[in-house]
Amino acid sequence: MKKHKFVNKKWIVILLIVAFLITFDLLDDQKSISTRAIVLAMSLDVGEEGGYELGIQLLKTDKSNKQEYLNFFEKGKSISDILEKMNYNVGATISLEHTMVIVISQDILKTDEDKALRYFLENQIVSYNTMLVTSKEKPKEILSQKLSNGIGSGYYMGQILRTVAGDCGVVPVSIKDYFMNRYRIGECVYMPYVRLLKEGETAYLGINEMYATDGQNEVLMSESATKGLSLVVSDLSNGSLTYSYENIMGEADIVESNSFISVKDNEMTIKLNASLRDTSNVPQSINEKQCLEDINSTLKGYILECYDICKKQNLDIFYIGQYCYAFKNPVYTDADYLEKVTLNIKINSKLK
Repeated sequence: MKKHKFVNKKWIVILLIVAFLITFDLLDDQKSISTRAIVLAMSLDVGEEGGYELGIQLLKTDKSNKQEYLNFFEKGKSISDILEKMNYNVGATISLEHTMVIVISQDILKTDEDKALRYFLENQIVSYNTMLVTSKEKPKEILSQKLSNGIGSGYYMGQILRTVAGDCGVVPVSIKDYFMNRYRIGECVYMPYVRLLKEGETAYLGINEMYATDGQNEVLMSESATKGLSLVVSDLSNGSLTYSYENIMGEADIVESNSFISVKDNEMTIKLNASLRDTSNVPQSINEKQCLEDINSTLKGYILECYDICKKQNLDIFYIGQYCYAFKNPVYTDADYLEKVTLNIKINSKLK
């Protein structure tokens, strides 16, 4: 009796080839991952003869899970040239897709006409959510600081900016947000401002203010003006406010707030709605109306301070020109439209 073959030799060969190809592909993927350098943060500054100085911060972990933050800096005529040099110096392929934050010099913001940032975005080198900050200090100095908590400065800034999105204060700005604002009438852009504080060998980074510029004019907002900006441009779910009347002092937290903007007859109206929760131990018989009057005055003061200091530098921080265009008001075509449009602020707050 003739025996039948259980498996054809041809199929055995095919299966062996497939298994070999799959194994080779997995090993190749592991090799490519091991040769990639994941960048946590970058610094960007003007270099020599119209070029750039770029810095990167990497996280290195050894077999014992000990973490070390490494910084590399390089100069060149173009961003692509610098990245090519860094790939060689670092000994791995630079991967910028996970970059959390870029520290940008004010010189770049005023003189580069967004060439470097446009290169990052248009070539999809960084993600749309990569955040931007600036400082009066050199970006290289900010990125190279060793903080008291032991983590890298770039990683620290990235974590802080992720947690303040709904707060009454600093407004996180992604590279996508930056270009959306740049293309609005007035071309005013803003971003968090970083202060470097040193006590002996210990360094601290403070992020409590906002910086705004149109490429020519600039302004550094105070902490209260920064709160005014966040009240207008962000939907908030956190932030503490104090109130007082007669001999009573109290405190309330923002539960929810949002703003609406409209333009009519050369008047721009900002309507702010805010729900507040009283968090202080004050008498139950307090006059809620007077409490709200004091809170509303504070909120209005924040917004006015932001508007006034930016207007003095001819910065359209609330994009009045863009709203005039949207509401078909031709005043935005005038060079001095900021002087021709008045601002009206209406606060509607509730205290629970």
